[in-house]
Amino acid sequence: MTALVADEAMAQRLLGWLAPDGDPIVTLSAAEVERFCWYELPRKWDANACEQRRAVAVLADLLTGVGRVRAAAVCTSATTAQVLEDWQRSEEAGFAAYRKAAAASLTTPPDVPELSWGQVKGIQEALARANLEDRLEKALDEGELDPDARTFPAARRRFVQHWLATAQPVFEGRAPLEAICRERRELWAAAPPTERRALLAAVLPALEWSAAAPVDTAEPLRWLLEQIGDGVTLTQAGYLPRELVAAAFARYPHWYPIGKGPRSEADLFQLADLHELARTHRLVTKRHRTLKLSPAGRAQLTDHRLRQHTAALAWLGTTAAERQVAESALGALWAEPRPREDLRDAVHPVLAAGFTHGDGTAMEAKDTERLLWRFWHTGRELGYLEPERSIDAPISLSTTGRPAALAALRLLAEGPRNHI
Repeated sequence: MTALVADEAMAQRLLGWLAPDGDPIVTLSAAEVERFCWYELPRKWDANACEQRRAVAVLADLLTGVGRVRAAAVCTSATTAQVLEDWQRSEEAGFAAYRKAAAASLTTPPDVPELSWGQVKGIQEALARANLEDRLEKALDEGELDPDARTFPAARRRFVQHWLATAQPVFEGRAPLEAICRERRELWAAAPPTERRALLAAVLPALEWSAAAPVDTAEPLRWLLEQIGDGVTLTQAGYLPRELVAAAFARYPHWYPIGKGPRSEADLFQLADLHELARTHRLVTKRHRTLKLSPAGRAQLTDHRLRQHTAALAWLGTTAAERQVAESALGALWAEPRPREDLRDAVHPVLAAGFTHGDGTAMEAKDTERLLWRFWHTGRELGYLEPERSIDAPISLSTTGRPAALAALRLLAEGPRNHI
């Protein structure tokens, strides 16, 4: 026991909690100390505010005694004092303070384009996170990363990206990103109910392949962004100009197969939906009656990978029920074209097994039909579903719809898990 520690009983309690197997306390990472001070101590220990303050003071002495200056500083920081105070106010305030402190920590791996960390982690993801926290702490201690540098946030992101893409011994020579994505796919594929697993079975082998370079999909969205360009003048009612509506009808006549053609955006709901998609994802900006591309819109116009990502998100929908139906429908259509009623009957058991209405009543077939209508129309607008020759014709994925379906399902399968 270090001479710096005056409270031997508290020191023994801390060692029993933080190093139950007798490991030396010097092996504790700064991230582990943060989790203890900001979550485990106030949430899991039977200790009042005075005892909590004594615990962090004694832990700081223990860590200082073995030369762990960075970890010891966590214990005596104003952040830790504030987090503990917030836990005393309420559990909600404590959780919020813990999340805020963890997000601001220098050793917390940030999200990068290749990976957003999930709140619920599998074994491989948790292992990767812990190893990366240790590696970031080492890089800070050895000066490889300078937290005072103006370029630190970008340098830390590059550091994380390189580590995730580099084979690591702890993952048997595989890159951590590969291990995490594989684990996420396996957990996603195994989720209940049985009917869902049956619908997704046909597409799982394709998801196991390395993600190929995205093809240039969502052509109607690209066309609309091109037409808006540096700016178009909206009508008094806020609709796209009539000449743009006429150009859309000329390019996509199947959008309005009856009559002489649409007179305004209000008559061409497919165009209206694409316009709404562009606004929802902030691809356009509006000033007075002028609509033009935002910086994000210009980026998506030139980078089909970004555009495919946006289109996939739109196709999946925003609510959990919409995504469940879209996921199941994509699995069913990957195997074969399906008539509308057949697709509804295949998807409905999945929706009914996982969702109820707000009043607790069961989902009905009409609920599935409504959600499939959204999925079907969005897919048609993006060019991902073949135009139907008749109301009874089977729904089928188009040439661009198959890679788009894979991209959408990959988003679900390899995305962060934020609930069990």
